[in-house]
Amino acid sequence: MWGVKLNAETFVYALFGVQLHNKDLDEKQSSLIKQFDSLIQGFPTYLDRLTQDGGASPNCGLTQVWVAHWSTQQAYEAWWTRRDVVSFWASLPDDAGMWREIISPHSSRTQHGTNHAPGPIGLGRLGERVSVADKSGYWGCYYRRMSASNTGRTILKTSLDRPLSRSEGIRLSKGDSSSSLASSSPAARDREIRRGRVNMHSFPDNLCFVVEGQDHTHLTSEEKVYWEQQFSVPVNRWITDLTTTGPQDPDSGILDARLCYDPASGPFDCNGPDSLPQLKYNRKVQFFYFTDMRHMLSMGKQHSEHVRLRAQFMEAYGPGGPLHDIAKICLWAETSILKPDEIECEYIGCVEGTGFMAFESLEEFQAK
Repeated sequence: MWGVKLNAETFVYALFGVQLHNKDLDEKQSSLIKQFDSLIQGFPTYLDRLTQDGGASPNCGLTQVWVAHWSTQQAYEAWWTRRDVVSFWASLPDDAGMWREIISPHSSRTQHGTNHAPGPIGLGRLGERVSVADKSGYWGCYYRRMSASNTGRTILKTSLDRPLSRSEGIRLSKGDSSSSLASSSPAARDREIRRGRVNMHSFPDNLCFVVEGQDHTHLTSEEKVYWEQQFSVPVNRWITDLTTTGPQDPDSGILDARLCYDPASGPFDCNGPDSLPQLKYNRKVQFFYFTDMRHMLSMGKQHSEHVRLRAQFMEAYGPGGPLHDIAKICLWAETSILKPDEIECEYIGCVEGTGFMAFESLEEFQAK
C-alpha cells in the first residue's frame, strides 16, 4: 500500500457542481459548464471531472462535478481571486444550480492510501509517495496514518451533542414544522429549487470527509469473473446502505453520501443486472461527510455486510489468495478530519437539501 507525504500545512480539496435536474443538458447548464471548464483548467495541481448521481438525492437528476486539488491554500486563493473567476461567480443567476464546497484540511489530519503501484492517484499527486504497508489491513489504520493521531484521540469525536437529521434541517429551512416534506419522495424534493445564494461558514468540530475510489478499467479476465461471482451482491448492498439508508438515519453519523462516476471510463458489467446504475462504470468515486471519524470507523466495523465483504476481499487479494498475483484493480481511500474553519460552502439556485443546505437552519451550523 502507498500513501503520500504532504507538506506540513493546509492544502485545498475543492468540489464544484452544476445540477442537471432532468438528466439532460439544457443551453443554460451547458454554457455554465463550458465557462467554468475554461476558468479552472490548468490551475489546480490535479483536476478530475465526474458525474454525480442525483442532485440532493440519489437517482434524481445528475450533477456535473469538478474535483480539484491545490497543494497549498495560497495557490487556490490565487486562482479564486482572479478577475475572470470572481466575475463569473458573482454573475451567476439565482437559479444557477451551481455549488462549491471548499475543504482546506491540515495535512496532519489527512490520510491517503492506494494499492496503485504504477503511480500516484488522487491526493497522492500532492506530495512524495511513501509506503504505508505497516499501517494497512487492520481496523483503525486510516487514523494511524494521520500524524495528528500521535497527539491523542480527541479529534476522533464530534463536538455535537446530538445526532443530526437531514429531514429536520430541510423542514426548518422551509419553515415547515410538519413531517410532510421529510416524508415526501426524493423525486418530489428534488423538484424544489431554492433561488438565491446560501453561504455556509460555520460547521461543527471534527467533521470527517471521506473519499473512496475504485477503478476496474484494467481488471484481468480472472478478476472480472471473481467480481461477478463473489463481490457483486455484497458491494451493492454495502453501497446502497451507505448512500440511501445511512443519510436518513441520524445515528449512523452520515451527513451526506454521493455516488460519482466517470462515463468516459466505459461500462463495468461485472456487478450483476441488479447493481446500482452508478456502479456500472469502470471508474467511480464516492464522497462522504460523517459527523466524526469515530462514526466512520464504527460503521465499517459494525455493518455485517461490510465486515463480510472486507474478509472476502482480504482473502482473495491477500498473500496466497487467488487474485494476489494477477490483481489489476485500483483502489484509493482518503480521509480528512476538519476543524470548523476548514470548510466553506455556497449553493446558488440549487435543489432544496443539496449538500450542507440540509443543515443550514440547524443551530449547530449557525455562527456562534
